[in-house]
Amino acid sequence: MQPEDPQQRQLRGLALLLQLQRKARAAEDLAALGFVIVNESRSLVEYRQAALWLDRPIQPVAAVSGIAQLDAQAPYIVWLNGVCRRQCQTDNNLAYQLLQATDLPATLQAEWQQWLPAFGLWLPLKVQGRTLGGWLLAREQAWQEGEAVLLAELSDAYAHAWHALQPRKPWWRGLYTPTAVKRGAVAAFLLLLIPVRLSVLAPAEVIAAQPTVIRAPLEGVVDTFQVQPNQTVAAEQLLLTLENTDIANRLEVSRKVLAVAEAEYRKTAQQAMFDADSKAEMTVLKGRMEQHVAEVEYLADQLARSQIKAPHAGVAIFSDVHDWIGRPVALGERILNLADPTQVELEMRVPVADFIELADGADAVMFLNIDPQHPLDALVYSLSYQTEVGPDQVLAYRVKARLADPKQIPRIGLKGTAKLYGQRVTLFYYLFRRPLSGLRQWLGL
Repeated sequence: MQPEDPQQRQLRGLALLLQLQRKARAAEDLAALGFVIVNESRSLVEYRQAALWLDRPIQPVAAVSGIAQLDAQAPYIVWLNGVCRRQCQTDNNLAYQLLQATDLPATLQAEWQQWLPAFGLWLPLKVQGRTLGGWLLAREQAWQEGEAVLLAELSDAYAHAWHALQPRKPWWRGLYTPTAVKRGAVAAFLLLLIPVRLSVLAPAEVIAAQPTVIRAPLEGVVDTFQVQPNQTVAAEQLLLTLENTDIANRLEVSRKVLAVAEAEYRKTAQQAMFDADSKAEMTVLKGRMEQHVAEVEYLADQLARSQIKAPHAGVAIFSDVHDWIGRPVALGERILNLADPTQVELEMRVPVADFIELADGADAVMFLNIDPQHPLDALVYSLSYQTEVGPDQVLAYRVKARLADPKQIPRIGLKGTAKLYGQRVTLFYYLFRRPLSGLRQWLGL
């Protein structure tokens, strides 16, 4: 058998190199690529033991030739991890490093003969200047320079294949670098110093501005209602009637008594022309007649007042007709409001916990529930001194505001949410005002 020609040996080596690179590119996953690196590389250069090490915190020894399942706590794997980590830390940007037991620290070289042959070769895996790890080869014969160069070329192909198969890190992982964290902290600090307007949200309602209060002119019982809630009424239109049967009966009796008194007075006046005693009695009868006239006028006025009419045109504002019919009312008790539909304002109830300092003329914006896309601009003009319990049983301040645009006239009774603006503060205070208030109450400071 003729010895192999050196040129043919080189061609065979290049063919094996290309074949291994093709297998590395065709690997389906990292496990398959690791198997190719530690086991099938033997077809290019003969060795006895190979190990693949990666610079990562979990399972750095990724593959070992001849071992299908690795035990991370096995003594050999632990020792091998120490050797490879030391080689990676002492990397001098060389394509390969020849390695023997004497090149290692005393803590590692003592076990070299137990685990590996005499001659080792360390081949780093680098991509774009970044070291992914490396693989260690060991055998009984010394390594030739040509073999090391060929394996270094193959190592470069393995590194690119491994980098291509690695799962891509999420974009947000790059935000956790020390430099990015410092820049983010400085940006957040500067952002919290930005001045913003302090604001608060509160339930709001469109109410009448200076409505006329319709009160009970006398004690009685509500008999009938001639209007409905939110109905437009004209001036002097009848709104409601109080029970007036007793007044009407008393008026009828008083009128009859007055008629009798007038008849007696006329009779006595005729007799006074001939009788002096009758002339003296006329003064008494005239006073009695005038008393009955005053009583009739009073009862007639009471009967007229039992029919409550609108003092001017407007909209009748009250809850429900059936809530009033048959209900007794006291003198001066409010029954309904009569408002001008063109004169409206906003009323907001700011809870105590959300209250902020509001200056006279502070801006307010109301978003109606039925039309949130067209907010109403207003200016605050009134703020209650004391808190009140609202219909929702929440203690709140009552704030009133006039509409900035007189052309915007919403219907009385519409509800929504208002945003009230206060003074300018930093963004930090705007975001942490409530937590700081709660913390201060909890600490008692």
